[in-house]
Amino acid sequence: MFMKKIIILSILLLSWLTIYAENNNEVETIIHDPAEYLSNTLPVLYINTDYGTPIVDKINYIDGEYYLDANGCEDYVSVGSADNPLPLKIRGRGNASWNYPKKPYRLKLDSKASLLGMPKSKHWILMAACYDRLAHGREYLSYKISEKIGMPYTTRSVPCEVVLNGDYIGMYFLTEQIRIDKDRVNITEQDDLETDSTKITGGWLLEIDNYNDNNQIRFVDPKKPNKLMKVTYHSPEVLSDKQLYYLTDLISKVNESVNTDDKTSREWEKYIDIDALARFYILLEAIDDQEGFSGSCWFSKDRGDSTKLIWGPIWDSGSSLGSRTYNMENQNFFYEDEPKFAYNHWIGEIAKFPRFQVAIKKWWKKYRDEVFPTMQAEVDAFGQLTEAALACDYLRWGDASSTDLAYYRRRYIAALRNKRDFLISKWDVPSYDINWTTYYSERDLSLPQGVNAYVVNDINNYGVDISPVEYIPANVGILLMGISDFEEIITVPYNGETQNVSSLLVGSVEPQVVNDGYVLHQNQFVLSPANTPIDAHRCYIPVTSDDSTPTILRILNNAIPGDVNNDGQVTAADVTALYDFLLNGITTNLKNGDQNNDGFITIYDITLVYNYMLNN
Repeated sequence: MFMKKIIILSILLLSWLTIYAENNNEVETIIHDPAEYLSNTLPVLYINTDYGTPIVDKINYIDGEYYLDANGCEDYVSVGSADNPLPLKIRGRGNASWNYPKKPYRLKLDSKASLLGMPKSKHWILMAACYDRLAHGREYLSYKISEKIGMPYTTRSVPCEVVLNGDYIGMYFLTEQIRIDKDRVNITEQDDLETDSTKITGGWLLEIDNYNDNNQIRFVDPKKPNKLMKVTYHSPEVLSDKQLYYLTDLISKVNESVNTDDKTSREWEKYIDIDALARFYILLEAIDDQEGFSGSCWFSKDRGDSTKLIWGPIWDSGSSLGSRTYNMENQNFFYEDEPKFAYNHWIGEIAKFPRFQVAIKKWWKKYRDEVFPTMQAEVDAFGQLTEAALACDYLRWGDASSTDLAYYRRRYIAALRNKRDFLISKWDVPSYDINWTTYYSERDLSLPQGVNAYVVNDINNYGVDISPVEYIPANVGILLMGISDFEEIITVPYNGETQNVSSLLVGSVEPQVVNDGYVLHQNQFVLSPANTPIDAHRCYIPVTSDDSTPTILRILNNAIPGDVNNDGQVTAADVTALYDFLLNGITTNLKNGDQNNDGFITIYDITLVYNYMLNN
């Protein structure tokens, strides 16, 4: 027994004094006494490997024990204790981050546990709070925005301090590992080597990667031919021939449909959930993540032939909130100014699809109005929570961190504000004091000279929220301003048949019934008389004074005087009289057609009468 103790003590002593090398980086395991370094402001995770064995690679797990001391922090409970530690395995992790002196780690508990208020799991990550990316809030802010904007799943992460083999190693973020689970990426898991054709349609957990991996399919992105696109499959991990063929075929179809020159095509929407991607994209734009579609870009697909690829959760925001937006060196979308080491795949092409441009507006509005105003408070709260622990971390690691936390907080808020202002300049358009008409087309059309087109994002008591488009996209209800050429708008009488003229506008309201109005359908103004309803949304012009008729927008001008046919009232008959004149030159009921006194009878006059009925 005595000799055994001597051997163990010798091993421990060697582990304290030996310098281990990994990728030419030296890791010195000199003990830093926790009693001297701990801030006692955060929970503390204690880990001891068997015999104090050092962790020197990212492949081999080492057996050990752990316990978590809540350290009096509210909302957290201790797990295990110094007298009753719990078993785990630990190894290194990360790519570039593994080369830092302060290492990140991957934990695998023997039994599921709820740590720091997060749902039970065996699988956890210790992210090193190192330099400014984690220590001062980049990842933290990214996760907060993701949560607030409503991503299906956002990785949970809680700061703590860590003691490894009796050595204080600083502040870390105990973080959920991205994996398939009801509390994480909630899809039906797929078995390795599955051959059932009904089961291989889902349970895919994937990542656009910028590192080589054995579990990877690679192919050419035609827009980035000098850089292979790499898609890593994390689950399942070992593929049968059927699984490999299915995944390769799926990604190839996505690649082809996204990179089409025909941006009116909706083929890509067969494979990608446009709404989930819009949320993910807004998040990446908000933080200006220059590597957003280059690496650490996760997405998944649930089981079923009709299920689509869902983007997220966000991971690794190391290239976000940098000097590009802090100093406003460039005012571009994140994918337009790639760093030299990154190639953003797909998103540059997806952003050209008009329907995607429409889809992002809903989530942009939420971020702009609801999420961004909360960021200053989040940054301040993060600073107060971690300030003492980061100061202790700095004593432990020196220049690997910084004590000037206020500098980083100011910097990140400034970067968020600058990017928000840039997006406002691109996506926000005033919605008042403008003459509008709605338009719907079954095909893409170029804009007539002198005409500007806008997509309706939202309509509420404050007015119409709109965004500009460069051309009239198919299947999208839009508004035209400054019309000077009517050749592309054909007006014909209603033919008596009920028409479904849904604009297919993503995020729009449910179709509403218009009982008495003119509808633009397939390049045509269609008159819907009473008792012949037309299903429509966001692409119709009701022309009745009946308060029960749904109103899509208000035109802020007054009719002069509105009573076109001199019957003593302003009704749909006045608009009909104008249309009769415009369509067929009929003047029988036309007494005062030139409503705006410009010397012509045009669609503007109809708009003025319509506005008069809405507001009087």
